[in-house]
Amino acid sequence: MKLTRKFKIPYEKNLYDKLEVKSMEAGKVWSDIVQYGKDYYDIFKHWIQRYCLEIVTRKTYELHSGTVQAIVAKYTENRMATLTRRKNGDIKVRYPYKRKKHYAIPYKKAGMVIDQKKIILKHYRYEVDLKSILIRGNQKIKKFNDYIEIINLAHEDISNISYAEIVYKNGYYWFYYVVKVSRCKQRKKLKPAGCDLGEIHSMVIASEDRALLISGRALRAIKQYRAKMLAEFSKKMSRCRKGSIKWENYNSLRQRLKVKSNQQIDYLIHKSTKMVVNFLIKEKVSDLVVGNPAGIEKGTKSNPKKRRNRTRRQQLSIWSYGEFKKKIKYKCKLNGIKVHFVSEHYTSQDCPFCKGRHRATGRNFICPVHNVGIHRDVNGAQNICRKKFKIPVKPIKVLYKQPVWYKNKVSPNRKA
Repeated sequence: MKLTRKFKIPYEKNLYDKLEVKSMEAGKVWSDIVQYGKDYYDIFKHWIQRYCLEIVTRKTYELHSGTVQAIVAKYTENRMATLTRRKNGDIKVRYPYKRKKHYAIPYKKAGMVIDQKKIILKHYRYEVDLKSILIRGNQKIKKFNDYIEIINLAHEDISNISYAEIVYKNGYYWFYYVVKVSRCKQRKKLKPAGCDLGEIHSMVIASEDRALLISGRALRAIKQYRAKMLAEFSKKMSRCRKGSIKWENYNSLRQRLKVKSNQQIDYLIHKSTKMVVNFLIKEKVSDLVVGNPAGIEKGTKSNPKKRRNRTRRQQLSIWSYGEFKKKIKYKCKLNGIKVHFVSEHYTSQDCPFCKGRHRATGRNFICPVHNVGIHRDVNGAQNICRKKFKIPVKPIKVLYKQPVWYKNKVSPNRKA
């Protein structure tokens, strides 16, 4: 199994200036490829092939040949993915058309030399040969090998990685690399569990006898605060002249808020899914059935059956259930737990005691026939699991957990 990992490149002015130049060169490659593709399609009415783009871009840019080939591959993959989506009915999606000033710098295995202490990134540099002009009267360009050296801060052996990227994010350059990780074996003994994704409780895991509830209130509070402050900054910026000092100050505050809130959200999602996987490993769960709420936010204004008020629509629009699905899938796969996705329709209303369907009151689900209660999200998670596997109805022990965002610790030399 392949995983993508990263580390931050420490700031050095000369190093960051070199990386910025190469990032702009990569952006030039992407922009030229997009223009080549557009011009070719306008003339011949079909898309240019990948090998033709590789020939056109060969020995033209001050980047390693493998880097240019990787950018060409990204363009063709993006174009093919767009073609597939258009064939499936998504007519609004567009082919790659935007020119870019900066672009992530990809590196293949041949473009890197990796040691335990440092990583050498290979590039090319071109210079005009003055002797050829003075003696022969014609201009000759010499190609020289160029290198950028960064510190290897990976906490593992990455000498055999086949692909990496330099990405600018949150004011720093990051080194992303792909590694192969061995997966745990699938458990032979069947023990299923269900997963219900939500807002108040971001993830609820329930097996036949134990349940874990992960609170999502902190995550929702961060998103609501971010939406409120971004709207406030946009309102203030609309009253200023674009490009003025006050406008730039508000824009800087918006960007800082986005960066910080994104870091907090990513951390809380990662910590929540980590708690879930640790719980599944401890309970020796073999299969996890996840309720898929895809499309729940669509049609909440126009469709009479799905109509919601303004507050509920805002809550659904900022709900990042896709990130939870993606992270829980690969983490379970890494630990030998098989993941299944099913529809979650009416799972919180189906009664496990009388097999009827009743609406829950508050956070509790009470059967009016047997007068027995259970947490509504635990009931939903168990019913999601029952769509794939049979689990008995019996008393269940519930564990509550709250992921916490830890602020940076104050340095002992700094006054609090």
